Parts: sequence; structure tokens; C-alpha cells
Amino acid sequence: KKTLKVGIVRFPGSNCDFDALHFFQKYDHDGGFIWYKEARFKKYDLIVIPGGFAFGDRVYKNATGTFLIDPGEQAVTSPVMKLIERAARRKTPILGICNGFQILVKAGLLPGKLVQNKSKQFYCDWTECKVGGPSFFGDNSLLEKVFKIPVAHGYGRYEISDKIYENLKNKNQIFLKYQGKNPNGSYKNIAGVTNSDRTIFGMMPHPERSPDGVYFIKAIENYVNK
Repeated sequence: KKTLKVGIVRFPGSNCDFDALHFFQKYDHDGGFIWYKEARFKKYDLIVIPGGFAFGDRVYKNATGTFLIDPGEQAVTSPVMKLIERAARRKTPILGICNGFQILVKAGLLPGKLVQNKSKQFYCDWTECKVGGPSFFGDNSLLEKVFKIPVAHGYGRYEISDKIYENLKNKNQIFLKYQGKNPNGSYKNIAGVTNSDRTIFGMMPHPERSPDGVYFIKAIENYVNK
């Protein structure tokens, strides 16, 4: 199999960066970090924005004092985002996990928005998720399969209008849905979506922490090498 060159973006507060790195290294891929201040980076087969709390998910009006919780708001103004947007235009595959999903949505690279969990509490547990749409990273063999995947987030509720939902559904851009318990109140149990070109993927659950990770790595390999 081809060894993939994977760039993993790190922001101040990223805490799943090494999880993502070890996930790809475990399956003999070449993973490396991209610091958020990078103005240029090499060509990658896949770019990953991992989970965590970029800039603490906080937005300060002043240097100290009161702040707002707004995941991704500070990250999208970082220098590395220009490179990510350039990579998106080149159709380089991009995967955002948890906070990475929040950042991709905030940057306008994926539709919808992610807001506070319906419970107003941080949720950390196992969830069951079903692969939907015609493919996950181009791998039809995973269609309708259910996996146990960990989640850990406080702002993971995916919101879109009915009109956008119908559009995503008709274009098969919803690739992952919660089964049984919805951990955050996401619209229609949505756990992961892709852009219309199926080159940018965002998901709240953490496949890099899942014992079923081999299925996801094979799907990624099949997608990138197709």
C-alpha cells in the first residue's frame, strides 16, 4: 500500500494532536505536525485538523477578563487557515475531527454550525454511529455499518435549516449519524458531513480513539489512493 503523507494541524490548546499522529503512524503512514503559524507547508496526501480546544475555545474582548465560548473563532484567523483554504481549492482531502469540525464549519468550508450541547454539559462517552450516504471517504463497503466511536465535546450540536438538510441529504453529504442516543441534540442525529465535492470531511466523534479504527484507516487509504 502507498504510505500517506499526513499533515496534522496544531493550534494552541489542541489536545488530540498526538492521538491523530499515533493513529496514522500505527498504520505505517507518515504523519507530521503543522504549526498554526505556518505560512507554507509541503504537499500532503491528507490534512487533519484534530480535536482539542484551539485557543481554549475562548474569545476575549480584552487581554484579560470576560470571554465568550466560541469554538473555532480564533483558529480561523490563524495564518495556517490560508494554507488550508488553498489546499481545499486544490481538492486536497481534509478531515476535521471534533474541534477540527468546528473550525471547518466556522471557516465556511463545511455547511451549518456547531453550538452548545442541548444538555449544556460536556459529554464524554461511547456512541454508536452509522455510516450513511453512498460512501465514507469513497468506501462503499462501509455503507450502513455501525461503529462504536468515542465522543468528547461540549459544543457538538450540529444545526442546519430544513432546506440545507434536504440539500445535503439529496447530495449524499451526510456520511455519519448517531444511532440510539444522540449525545448533543444534533439535527437529525447528524455526526459527520462532507462538502459537495467530497474532499472535506467533518465529524464530531473520534475515530482515532476507536478500536474500530482499522475500518476508518482503510477507508481513508482507499479514498486517497483512488
